[in-house]
Amino acid sequence: MIKWWLAASPAYLAVFHAFAHAQTAALEDKIVTYPANVRTKPGSFIVEFDENIHAANANAFISGIEAIPDATVSNQFTSIFNGFAVSTSSDTNPLQLAKIRGVKRVWPVRFHDLSYNVSEINSTSPFLHRMTGVERAMKELKLDGTGIKIGIVDSGVDYNHPELGACWKTPGCPWQYGADFIGDKYDYTSDNPIIEPNPTPMDCDGHGTHVSGIIGARGPAVHGVAPGATLGMYRVFSCPVDGSVSASDDILLQGIEAAYNDGHDIISLSLGGGGWPEDPLSVACTKIASK
Repeated sequence: MIKWWLAASPAYLAVFHAFAHAQTAALEDKIVTYPANVRTKPGSFIVEFDENIHAANANAFISGIEAIPDATVSNQFTSIFNGFAVSTSSDTNPLQLAKIRGVKRVWPVRFHDLSYNVSEINSTSPFLHRMTGVERAMKELKLDGTGIKIGIVDSGVDYNHPELGACWKTPGCPWQYGADFIGDKYDYTSDNPIIEPNPTPMDCDGHGTHVSGIIGARGPAVHGVAPGATLGMYRVFSCPVDGSVSASDDILLQGIEAAYNDGHDIISLSLGGGGWPEDPLSVACTKIASK
């Protein structure tokens, strides 16, 4: 009787299909897609949970993720982002992640390339600080960064450079915080990039050292805008591969969260390029700024 009634009730079937379509559409709305020219990591996703579900107590959701074939939680974020980085097979449909109860958004893991040009400006010129007002802030207001903690999320730092203290986490050293999250073997062109962090975040590119100099160079030749600040370097970018220095959302989020957890007053994230307010890095940074 039930089978006959269903078969003879096109109105019921129409409602059923409409409901199923609406459910699928609601799930698809949770999945963020990027333009075709944006490089993403196959089978890797960032999963965000609803605000009322804290990731630290989300064992049930981890079980739900790992119930998907070949899916594993590679990183968990609890301070600046309520969610996980998930690794799956390259053919996994993100709808499987969106179906898990409590999931708010799902992003494919995006690659980021550092983009910068070497400047020919003489960085030792005293006129630079004069023109930008830094000299006045230091001399008249006595503001040189003393008492301020600045975390730099970048390609690392040559902490042996004499203008940057020539030290690492020793007494009196400006570098008291930081870590390497990626290592020297990371190759974004590989299906499974090797992540082997080094004991310290030594720079193998130069961008992070350049940014560190702008912020905290102590002279005698180069002077940053905050030479008295306590610094931290959180290395998240690879060594150059085919001319590109790359990182991915999951590694960047690790560095940002570590910098936040270390209690920095300022966090520098100099990526270059463009982004969207809905992407996971923007979500994390917006939460930090609102705290």
